[in-house]
Formats: sequence, C-alpha cells, structure tokens
Amino acid sequence: MRKKELCTAAIRSFPESTEQEDSSDDDLRPDFTLVSRTGDMILEVSDESGKETFYYRVKSSCLRDASAYFANLLGHKFSEGAKLAAAHANLGRLYPSIGVAPLDELPRVAVSDIGRISKVSTIKNIMADFLRVLHGLDLHAPSHSLSPPVQNLANLAIVADRFNALPFFSRYIHRRGFLQTTDGRARVKTAANLSEEKVRQKLMLGLLLDYGPWVTTYSKRLLISGSLRWRDQWMDDPNGALWWDLPFGVEDELIYRRECVLETINSLQSHFTKLYTSGERQCKLGYDSSSQCDSFQLGEMVRFFTRLGTIRLRSTIYDVESPEHYNGDIDRLIDTFRQCPSYQINGHHAHCGLRSRILPLLDLIQNQLSLDTGSLDIGICADCWQHHRAEYAWSEAKRPLMWNRSRLTGVRRGLQQGQQGNCCLARHINIREMFTAVERDWTAKEAY
Repeated sequence: MRKKELCTAAIRSFPESTEQEDSSDDDLRPDFTLVSRTGDMILEVSDESGKETFYYRVKSSCLRDASAYFANLLGHKFSEGAKLAAAHANLGRLYPSIGVAPLDELPRVAVSDIGRISKVSTIKNIMADFLRVLHGLDLHAPSHSLSPPVQNLANLAIVADRFNALPFFSRYIHRRGFLQTTDGRARVKTAANLSEEKVRQKLMLGLLLDYGPWVTTYSKRLLISGSLRWRDQWMDDPNGALWWDLPFGVEDELIYRRECVLETINSLQSHFTKLYTSGERQCKLGYDSSSQCDSFQLGEMVRFFTRLGTIRLRSTIYDVESPEHYNGDIDRLIDTFRQCPSYQINGHHAHCGLRSRILPLLDLIQNQLSLDTGSLDIGICADCWQHHRAEYAWSEAKRPLMWNRSRLTGVRRGLQQGQQGNCCLARHINIREMFTAVERDWTAKEAY
C-alpha cells in the first residue's frame, strides 16, 4: 500500500475528534485500549506474572508531563527515550502528523509491575484509567456514579505512586472532588461501621493524596479498633495491597501509639491496686470499719478486673506464660471498666469503692479516644506528620518520666492556640505526654 493510501486508512480508522475517553468499542482487539486517538506511541503493560500484556495508544508528552517516571524513561537518559525520538523523526518524514500513523508503525515502550494493588481479575482497566488521568480525561465509570468506589481510587493511587505521578494524580482527584463526594455519600455510615480494609484504604488515600481529614479520622479508627495485621496469627502477605502496610512509617507509628494507649489504660489498674495494697489508709470516713473497708475494696477490685480478664495473678517464682496485649476495641475495653459496681462494706461507705474514683479518670482518657468527641489528637495529624515529624511522632519522642493531671491546663492552652490558627503541634505534644509517660500520677486533683 502506498504512503497516501496508508494515511487515508489511518484517518478512516481513527476519525478526527476532540481528545475524549473512547467508549464506543473502537478498540481493535480485547488487549488494546485507545486512550488517545492521536497518540504517538503504544505503551505495553505486563502484569506481575508476565502472563498478560495490554496495549494502550497514548501521547508521550502527556506521560512525561504528568509522571517523573515516564519523564525519565522517555527522555534522553534511557535507550527507550532515544528509540522513541528516532521513531518519531522517521514517522514525521512519512506522515503529515504522527497522530495519523498506523498502529503497527507506532513505537512501543514496555513497562511491568504497576504497584502493590489488590488482587484483580485483570490489570487492563486499572491501567487504562490511570492513563486517562494522565491525559486529563474522565475515568471509565458508570454514568450514575458521582465518584469511583474507594477501592478503585486506592488502586489507582498505588499505580500513580509506582509511576511517580502522585502530584498530578492528587490534583486530578481533588479537582473533581471525588474524596469530598465520597464523604458526603457516606455521611450516615460512620468510620466505626467500616471494615478494617475500607478504613485502611481511606487512610492510605489520605496519605498519598494529601487529604488530612481522612488521615486523622481513619488513623484514629484503626488505632482504637486494632488490626488483624498487628496480631500474632497474622502472616504478612508480600503480595498484599499497599494499604495493608501503610507507607511513610505510619504503620509502625500506629502500632506504637496503640501500645501507649493500652499501657495508659492498664496503668489505672496498677494505680488502684498499688494504692490499696500500699498500707496507706484509703477510706477517709474515720469509722472503725475503715481498715476493713480498704481490704474489702481491694478484694472486690481484684475480683472485678480478674473477671474482665484484664488482670491476672501470676507467680514471680516461675512464670511460663508469655505476655499478651489486648487486641480488641479500646472503646469497648473502657466501657467494660465503667461497669464496675459500687461495692460497699456497709451503709456508711457508699462512695469508698473503685467506681467513684475510676470513672473521672476513664472520662479523661476517653475524651481523647472517642470518635464522637472533637479531639482527634491520638490520630495522625497529616500536616504535623509531613512537616514536623521529628518533633511530633510518638515513636521518636523521648518519654517523659512522670505525667500528672495538672498538665491538663497545658492541654487547654494548646487547644486555644490551635483555635487561633497557630501550629497545632503544641496541643498534640500535650496529649502525647499523657500517653507516653513512663509513670502517671492519677491521684492529683482526685476527689473522694
């Protein structure tokens, strides 16, 4: 076929149109996707196993402008870039524009490994949507859907991270308001009702796409509810999706924060058992039965905690049991502590027991933990994590030797500073000190 006939055939196969997503099944074969009708190259993408390869007609300029990975690959540093430039120069001599060149004459560039996405039946559609984003086109989604499902967005973000295109991808997602739309649609479904995988997907999206509300809310939810991944029976899956191993050190930070919170709650048990075994009189009523009241309260307290399974009497002579951390929901743990009855040895000792003394302390802790409260300080603040990590991270901070309740005034000052628009770091540090202290003095400001 002569050159003129080739040009005519190409134009007839790919009619001139505006650069829009193709949805009319113009693909020539099942493994081919037409991303750009005037694309100047074919991108070959193989799955991790190498069993499937898909082909996409794309514009090299769009790939270079949106992705640092493709800017390097298709530039002058690598052989792919040199071959691409040579092929384009040759096509420029044969055709009035490269956009009308036949598919089988376009240069091809191969890539593999699109990142740690979840298991899917095929990578064809995920990669096609990612390339549409790089071309500024609409995602291939049902017309009735205002935004793609969270898992789709999470997989696309992982691909964008793999090809170093997160800044461009993030701007695309924010410009279209997909995350805000998802929030509005799920307003009636609180974070507490989501599966762990959905919580992790949203947290990862918040981290990768710089969406602070999701980072704070869902890091707190994961910390409170715990994770299958943090339990002894969990086996790390090297092929698992990226959200099961959160990036930027967040996974290890959340593990450490949860341990600190559990240690703080546990310190309440230790505090009261030490008080009632210290020999110092706890009952202040002055009756002859005060010493008996202390012994009675100690016995009832130990029986209560033992029945909950939160304390265990163990031998110091020879202990064959290994320590185990609580792996359930922390809110539920605090609720069980609130069930402590009002034990009294007789009618004179109505307020001598554990209940009246522990409830204010549980309120103090739960005010920082509950998702229903305004405080989100135990969750990760995206801005502080990104810009002040050395001063902000719990896992990198030196633990204060002692914390007492008088520091709550410092917390209130930090809250006021945060409301005035200043850096919220001071407020976060005040809360961090309560949970990371080596020891805590719970007796300060304690009322009987």
